[in-house]
Amino acid sequence: MTPNLQIELRRFISSNVVSKLNKFYFENDALLIKGIDVSIGTVLMGLYNKAEESGFYKEIVSLIEDNSGFYQEVDFASGRILSVDDCYRIEGNALLKEIFTNKKGRISEMISNEVGIKSETAREILNFSALLVVSYLKNNIQLLDSLKLLLEEQKRDILNSIQPGIKIILGFSCYESVEDKNQNIGRSIFTLFGHNFFSF
Repeated sequence: MTPNLQIELRRFISSNVVSKLNKFYFENDALLIKGIDVSIGTVLMGLYNKAEESGFYKEIVSLIEDNSGFYQEVDFASGRILSVDDCYRIEGNALLKEIFTNKKGRISEMISNEVGIKSETAREILNFSALLVVSYLKNNIQLLDSLKLLLEEQKRDILNSIQPGIKIILGFSCYESVEDKNQNIGRSIFTLFGHNFFSF
């Protein structure tokens, strides 16, 4: 069965994980969850942008060591993160440099602005999310051969979870993939401008 990458990754973000992260950041729980969700989508679209670089997916996964502090704390079978400490601050940064090169700072700042969390929090949960995504792929190494196709198929839903400013930095149109392709143009125009003129 083809996994929905976002759904699979979201199941690791339990209330326990959010509570432990908030010991570091003191954010509103709902905003922290939203920030992580946006960060996961952002990392997935960053990987999508690297699809044409030969061997990139295998290279990025190879950066996660088997003895990585983060990797050892993820129970992939049950979809749980067993412990949360600040190891991801260093481990995640190396991954983000490979995925986003010089855009990492701008992306984390845009997450901060558009989600409504502190800049430091945005930087660190982007590190956390990069580690989660790449660790998941390392544990499901068989997905690498079809990852480009998976991301292409799920691109619309992933982009819908990312705010316009982040999409632009990633190289996508603000309104790209908001609607299903087979919906009529009238509906798309209403969605484009963020209004439904028939609701009262």
